[in-house]
Amino acid sequence: MDNADNLVDLYLLTLVVEAGGFSAAAQRAGTTKSRLSRRIIELEERLGAQLLHRNARRFSVTAVGEQVYRHALLIREAAAAAEAAASEIKDSPGGHVRVHADSRLLPLLEGMLEGFSRQRPHTRISATQSDDGIGALLEQRADVVLCMDDALPDSADIVARALGSVRHVVVASPRLLAQADLPEHPDLIPDQHYLSHVAATPSRQQTLTSRRRPSPRFVSNNASTLLAAARAGMGYAQLPLYLCYADLQEGSLRTAFESHDPPSLPLHALTLQERAMSQAAVSFVQFARRHLALSQAPGITPVNKLD
Repeated sequence: MDNADNLVDLYLLTLVVEAGGFSAAAQRAGTTKSRLSRRIIELEERLGAQLLHRNARRFSVTAVGEQVYRHALLIREAAAAAEAAASEIKDSPGGHVRVHADSRLLPLLEGMLEGFSRQRPHTRISATQSDDGIGALLEQRADVVLCMDDALPDSADIVARALGSVRHVVVASPRLLAQADLPEHPDLIPDQHYLSHVAATPSRQQTLTSRRRPSPRFVSNNASTLLAAARAGMGYAQLPLYLCYADLQEGSLRTAFESHDPPSLPLHALTLQERAMSQAAVSFVQFARRHLALSQAPGITPVNKLD
């Protein structure tokens, strides 16, 4: 049974029933009466049921035909709703862009939103904290995912658009650093002073030391919470410099292990392939690059090339 043929013929059936005959329905469908009649007969044969009574003097709908007509009408209405939704998005002057980022990147995203909204005042913007932005992108729940990771997604459907790189530092409170017997290397940090940022996907978790930590003192997928824990003297945390820069300036945090600074992490905007991108998403990525190039955020090295 050919579902595509069924969908077309079910639509034609609704026209015949509503018109009360083939002549008026054929005119509405832009076809001939004989061709329309033949399509309905073929539909009846595929369904194995008579849908209409028709002869020279009488036209009526069978009991089965009435049930099929009601379901076919729902299909027709759903198709009309889908077309209207697509038309609404297409005709929208600004479109809609959905941006996902993990908590470490929310301050960067927040800094972009005001300028982007001024540049595109009619664009709807959804900003979401997410630990699984790649999944949201593949499931088409996100248009752009801000990603800070060495390992890029292994998917032919995803394009990684470079925005720059982000310097990271290890920080701790002055009170903790004033203690005796401080570790000389990040690998020597005891578990009771180890603060860990965790993500939903194990491969995307950021580690402060090269050895695995089975029981760190504190773990969180929220960078602000991790920052507060470091500020409170609970331990050492590895954070983007821009995120803890104000604390370093105020003295509530200090850097540690300067001779063993962690490597900078590349910053990307992940999107689907160009053919699946909306103009609003393209505009957001281009704006993000310009914004980072002009913002002079501490620890951010932007790329200069624009798409």
